[in-house]
Amino acid sequence: MSPTAKVTSIEAIEAFKTSLIVYLEKAGCVLDDVSDDVVRTRIWLQSDRQLHWKKQTRQRSRELAQAEQELLTARLSGMPEAIKARQMTVNKARLALREAEERLSRVKQWMRQFETQVESRARLVAQLRHSLAHDMGKAVVFLEGAAASLAAYVEMAPPAPLTAQLRASEPDATAPQSSAAAPPASDSDGNAKSETSGKVGGLKS
Repeated sequence: MSPTAKVTSIEAIEAFKTSLIVYLEKAGCVLDDVSDDVVRTRIWLQSDRQLHWKKQTRQRSRELAQAEQELLTARLSGMPEAIKARQMTVNKARLALREAEERLSRVKQWMRQFETQVESRARLVAQLRHSLAHDMGKAVVFLEGAAASLAAYVEMAPPAPLTAQLRASEPDATAPQSSAAAPPASDSDGNAKSETSGKVGGLKS
């Protein structure tokens, strides 16, 4: 097994990290827009449409009551043309009131459906948005750390091969070995003896 790692392309990690950041930004914007639309729709239903048709219902109820009072006055006066005109006004006011009541009922129905259908899906969108910001944010940090670690590793000097390390640790067989000279043998009297002791030029002393 090779003692070193084979680092091929740190740029690939950097490119992937950049693409991931761009994706997170775009996806985050889309999910934020969805959440904003949900909030705006709920406010529109509750504060705009519901209040509008409640107001229209009250106003058209008053208009119908006034038209019916005018019709009653015309009948008491015994004027056929006035009665016919007032009756048409009453019918028109009654239809307008019925429309306002139906619109108000429809808005209330939308609000109930909005809470049961839209709000539940909006919570899933919020969870996905949190996952992108939190979990994928961790992934970006991990990629940054991995790229930095690999870059630092590449800058390091490669270690010596294992065989060279073993060779350097062995003693040099060709180096001279120093040894101390053996001391001369001595007799019982402490006088040094040698193989040529007592022999000088082949003569004995």
